[in-house]
Amino acid sequence: MTKFKSNLSLKTLITTALVSISLVSLLFSIISTTLYSNEKNKEDATRFIKTIANIVSFNSQLSLSSNQRNDLNDFLSTLQKIQEISNIHVYRVDDETKKLEYFVSFNQQGVPPIAPQFEKIKQLSNAIFTDNIVEYGLPVLDPTTSEHIGFVYLRMQLPSYNANFLSLANYNIAAGVLISLIAFFTSLMLSRRILSPINTFIKNIKNLTYDKDFNTQVSSPQLTEMVPLANSVNAMLARIYKQIHKYAEAEKEITELNQNLEEKVVMRTQALRNSNQELLDALEQVHQYQSQVIQSEKMASLGQMVAGVAHEVNTPIGLGVTASTMMSDRIDDMKQELEAQTLSAKKLAKFLDESKENTQIIYRNLSRAADLISSFKQVAVDQTADTIRKVKFKELLYEIIMSLHPTLKQSKHEVVVNCDGDLEANTKPGPINQIIINLIMNSIIHGFESMEAGVIEISVTMKRNRCKIEVSDNGKGIEEKIKQKIFDPFVTTKRGEGGSGLGMHLVYNLVTQALNGSIEVESELGNGAHFIIEFPVNNVYVKS
Repeated sequence: MTKFKSNLSLKTLITTALVSISLVSLLFSIISTTLYSNEKNKEDATRFIKTIANIVSFNSQLSLSSNQRNDLNDFLSTLQKIQEISNIHVYRVDDETKKLEYFVSFNQQGVPPIAPQFEKIKQLSNAIFTDNIVEYGLPVLDPTTSEHIGFVYLRMQLPSYNANFLSLANYNIAAGVLISLIAFFTSLMLSRRILSPINTFIKNIKNLTYDKDFNTQVSSPQLTEMVPLANSVNAMLARIYKQIHKYAEAEKEITELNQNLEEKVVMRTQALRNSNQELLDALEQVHQYQSQVIQSEKMASLGQMVAGVAHEVNTPIGLGVTASTMMSDRIDDMKQELEAQTLSAKKLAKFLDESKENTQIIYRNLSRAADLISSFKQVAVDQTADTIRKVKFKELLYEIIMSLHPTLKQSKHEVVVNCDGDLEANTKPGPINQIIINLIMNSIIHGFESMEAGVIEISVTMKRNRCKIEVSDNGKGIEEKIKQKIFDPFVTTKRGEGGSGLGMHLVYNLVTQALNGSIEVESELGNGAHFIIEFPVNNVYVKS
C-alpha cells in the first residue's frame, strides 16, 4: 500500500486555488493595464509634442523667412506655462551653404540649455522616447515655395506621465491586496460551507465505527457531490454488517461443531484408552504424535500382510483339504470292496498310486502354507519387535518379498535382490522390514502408476561396519517440488485418494532414529527413483 508523506487539506486547496486565481487574474490585469497605459501615455505624449511642434513651426515660418528673431523669441517665451516642454531649438537653413545653423532656442525655467542637434534632427521625424525624455524634429516650410527653410527641435520631459504610471501601480497594488483579502475570506467561507457537511459526515462514520453499529445508515450530506459517496459508504456498511453477521453465524456453527467434535473425541479417546492401555503406557515415553504415526503405519502394514497371507494360505490349504477328502472317499470305497471280497490287485494298485499322488499334493500344499506362515511369523515378529539380532540380509529381504507376494502377484512388477547370501550383521530387523516394505509399496503405488511391468532393485553392501541399502525403480520419477519435502509428514500425490502422506515420513524416522542412519533420494521425472540408506551395524560377516 502506498504511503503519502503528507495529507492534503481541502480547506488549504480551496484557499490556495481562490487566492492563486485571484492573484493571477490581478497580475494579468496589472500587466495588461500597465502596457496599455504605457502605450496610451506614449501616444498622448507623441500627439502633444507634435501639436506643439506644428505650432512652433507655423510661427517660425515668417521669422525664418525674414530672419527676425525677436518675434519668435517672444512667442517661445509664452510656452513657459507648459511645464512638460523643456527645450526648443529652431534651426535655419543657410541659403548659400544649405547647412543648418542655430537660429533661436527656448529653455524651460530651471532647465539647462542643450547643445544643437544638427546631426540628430533629421532622424527625429518620429518622436523618440529615451528614459523620461521625448524628442521630436519637424521641418519648417516656406509658405510660398514649400521649401525647407529650417527645423524645429523639441524635447519634452515625462514627469507627469511617470506620476500617472506610479499612481496606477499603487492603485493596482492596493487592488491586489484588497482582492487577495476578499479571495481569502471568500475561500474561508466557502471552505466552511463545504467542509461543514463533510466533517459531519466523517464524524458520523467515526461514531458508527466506534460503536460498531454497522446496521445504521449514514445520513447523506447536503452536498450533491457527496451523495454518491454516502451511498457507497452505506452500501459498504451494509456489506460489513452482513459479513459480520455471517462470521458470527459461522463462528457459532464452528463452536457447536467443536463441541460435538470434542464429545466424539472424548468418547473415542476413552474407547481407545480402554482397548489400548498397555500401548499408551509405552507410548508416553516418546514423542506422542510421532510414535502414534509410526505405530499406525506398522498396524496398517501388518493388517495388509495378514490379509494377503490369509489369502495365500487359503489356496494350498484348500487344495490339501480337497486332496484329503478325495483320499478319504477312496479309502471308504476300498474298505467296502475289501469287505465284499471284490477288491482286485489292479484296483488296489490303482488306489495306492492315487493315494501316493494325493499324499504328495497334501504335502506340497501344507509345506507351502507352512513356508508362508513361517515367513509371515518372522516378518511380523521383526515388525513388532525392536531388538537387535543377527540378520542374514538376503534371507530377510526374501522373507519381506514373500510377505508382499499377494500384492506383487496382482501385477507384473518384479523385485530384484542383489545381495551376498552370506552377508550378515547384528542390527534391528524390524525397522529394516518396515523401511523396505514402505519403499516397495511407494514404488508400486506412485512410481509404477499407469505402468504394467516395473522393476524394483534392492542392493545391500557393507563397508567398515556400515550397511548401505539402495532401493531403486524404473518408474516415472519424483517431481522436484515433491522431492524437496518428500520426508515431511502428510506429503503425498494421492491426496483425496486414500494416501496419508506418512509412509516416507515413517521411513525417515526409522532410518534416523531406530537405525541411527541417514537416507537420501535421487530422482528425475521419467528416470525413476533411487533411495540410498546408510546405518551402522555390528559383527559384520561376509564369506570370503
